[in-house]
Amino acid sequence: MRKLNILKTIVDFFWIMSLPIVPIILFFIPAIFFIEDLDFIPIKVNGLEIMASDNPSKIITVFVLISYLLLLYIVYLFKNILRYFKSVKMFDDYVIVNLNKIGYLLIICSFLNGVPSFIYKLIKHKLSIEISISPFILLISLGLFFMILSEVFKISKTMKEENELTV
Repeated sequence: MRKLNILKTIVDFFWIMSLPIVPIILFFIPAIFFIEDLDFIPIKVNGLEIMASDNPSKIITVFVLISYLLLLYIVYLFKNILRYFKSVKMFDDYVIVNLNKIGYLLIICSFLNGVPSFIYKLIKHKLSIEISISPFILLISLGLFFMILSEVFKISKTMKEENELTV
């Protein structure tokens, strides 16, 4: 239970520290199309610096910012799931549905972040060979893991209910 408390504290801290960024992003997404030249604001995503001066770069920046907002929503859902775990309601329908939702959202985030970054590299002719762990593959794997975890919890809930009926 101590590990759960530490995890919940870390997730809560991250959630609280990232909340002030949300209004800034919500303001910046529509403003990005009205500001002519955004070269004075360096935007760095996964080690790739995006110069949002032309329309394709601005669209890519918007996709990345939306991906970040989705990741914050995922942290919010995960924070709520940890609250259910703490109250020992692990097989609640809320937990199962939100684990599955987190999985789908992580996969969407990986595409919202990975594909535009790849397109930006193609447009700017900055393709290179890197040997590292790809955030794109990592997010897809994590999303599939959460979806599998949701299925495991669903099966466990069914088995728990059957076990309670036989006793």
